[in-house]
Amino acid sequence: MASFKVSLAPLNCIEAAPQRLIHRLLPVCHMTSTPIALPRLALLLAIFTPALGEAAEPLRWRFEPGLSNRYRITQQTQIERSGAGGDAAASTTLTIDSSWTVKQVNSDGSALLNQRIDRMRIKSATGDGQQAEIDSQALDNPQGPAAMLTPLLKAITSSPFSVAMTPRGEISDVDVPDDLVEALKNQPGAAQLGDLASAEGFKKLVAQAGFVLPETLEPGMEFTNKTETNAPAIGTQTAEITYRYEGSRELDGKTMEIFKPQIVVKFTGGPATIDVADQSSEGELLFNRTDGRLESSSLRQQLTLKITVAGQQTDQKITQQVDMQWLPADAP
Repeated sequence: MASFKVSLAPLNCIEAAPQRLIHRLLPVCHMTSTPIALPRLALLLAIFTPALGEAAEPLRWRFEPGLSNRYRITQQTQIERSGAGGDAAASTTLTIDSSWTVKQVNSDGSALLNQRIDRMRIKSATGDGQQAEIDSQALDNPQGPAAMLTPLLKAITSSPFSVAMTPRGEISDVDVPDDLVEALKNQPGAAQLGDLASAEGFKKLVAQAGFVLPETLEPGMEFTNKTETNAPAIGTQTAEITYRYEGSRELDGKTMEIFKPQIVVKFTGGPATIDVADQSSEGELLFNRTDGRLESSSLRQQLTLKITVAGQQTDQKITQQVDMQWLPADAP
């Protein structure tokens, strides 16, 4: 019978979108034949100093023509499976270096951004000793199952795309390169991507990956973002991410606004019954008020699933750590 892999990923900022896509296809190990990607988690530790009882000034992204920001996302995932098909384990580390540059600022304060995924690296290992490594900048292509992902990684890192974003971080338009659309369509297992294997699907993916700033800030206030994706193998995946504003603190002479997320995921429809037996998450997102940008995030999530196909049940436990960090221009 087919077994299932579930992978988690961040749900913050447009840099996270390729991460969500790769984990729809990532052949972490032979323990799986049909991947499931969880809707992506928020990006995200430390002592904070809340401004109790006082409303803070609204947060906004800073846009100036020519302004650039660089980010590095590191996602570490451990999967343990038991039940039908036997026991198995796998681990994966995904590293994404990305950057965006403001091309123009409109009269309403929105901006047109040129987004690039500069480099992608994947390392995976299974409990039985199998290993694979992919680097989009490597001169030699990998062999074996990892080779299937190489064309897609090359397409993603060689195909910049334009994004229109408001000062609150809302994505209003995405210009998807034809080369990337073709790479999605031709990727082995593209049918399992569902609506992602199209230009419109990729636009939706990027738009949902954005961290939208609240209109106002009050200590203790909460706001929720909801995302949905569809794939033939699993039906609809829904994630509700609730952010709690925790106040501000100073870091290296700059003011950081603190948000704590809570994520609830569920699956409906599809040929398999996927029950979320247990889930938890903890982390923190820092938005740099001084410079008007996302500074860093750290999130740890644990998930236990019971997956039933044709009367046979598989249990999966997933532990994931996702970190994002803003990088200065001269960082390696």
